[in-house]
Amino acid sequence: MASALGIASDGLPVSLPWLREALHTAGIEMHAPDVIYYVAAAGVSATQSSTRCEVRPLAPDDAALFDGFMAQISPDDQDDASVELGHWAAFGAFAESELLAVSSLYPWGGAAIADMGVLTMPRARGKGIARSLVRAMIEYAGKHGYEAQYRCQFDNVASNGLAESLELAPYGKWEVACLP
Repeated sequence: MASALGIASDGLPVSLPWLREALHTAGIEMHAPDVIYYVAAAGVSATQSSTRCEVRPLAPDDAALFDGFMAQISPDDQDDASVELGHWAAFGAFAESELLAVSSLYPWGGAAIADMGVLTMPRARGKGIARSLVRAMIEYAGKHGYEAQYRCQFDNVASNGLAESLELAPYGKWEVACLP
């Protein structure tokens, strides 16, 4: 990246701190890193949540329901999760016919990887609802020849906790430059 930007390192090996400073000096900031998780060979944790919810695929005729849900979610949460009804597959988790969480999958990077995002109503968080959605997406992706990939912000304690509770394996951190 440094070479492509024409940033010289004075012949020294480029270190990540050096590159960050050079990018900052050039007016290029980095998004906060994401952690990428995948399903390890052992599969997902068999621990079931005690939450009783119905998980089902969402269809285009669920648009009003989906839009009503999204109207209650902060723009920052929406941006971080990247959940859209128009993605390759979308799911909803319902309790007593109320939509409490949504998720979606989409093929990522031209490979047989399906990236997933999850959003849960603030009042319904911490109850195992997102865990049910992630399990459904992993199963769906596998049935369609894709490996599910869970990605969340490095500093999102709840999302990282969800991945760990399912025994998803961390693959690495991913950072993207914010170009001016």
